[in-house]
Amino acid sequence: MGFGHRVYKAYDPRARVLEPLAAFLADQNERSKNLFATAKELEKEVMAKFGTAKKIFPNVDFYSGIVYSCMDLPEYIFTTIFAVSRVSGWTARVLEYLENNRIFRPRAMYTGSFDREYTSLDKR
Repeated sequence: MGFGHRVYKAYDPRARVLEPLAAFLADQNERSKNLFATAKELEKEVMAKFGTAKKIFPNVDFYSGIVYSCMDLPEYIFTTIFAVSRVSGWTARVLEYLENNRIFRPRAMYTGSFDREYTSLDKR
């Protein structure tokens, strides 16, 4: 996560906006300075290897995690924040499908096993 996007085949414009904020916050947060420096090196490596050839660039999540870290938010809540920030878009997509009476059918096919018995959490 943090690299690539199905829509953006160039640098994610949201990441361009968030990167300076992450830099600013990391500069003021001793604990996050090294995290940001590591992220910049990782970005440089990925861009050199995959940027031009495969069109893989940092996306908004690459820097948002650093921003959350600078805000001293606990890591266990990052995924929830990532999801909450997308709920309005997911909801709008569902409403568009309903408006056009279109059913969303994923292209992926499940290849796992079937007919498995459920084991309750307390017995796992």
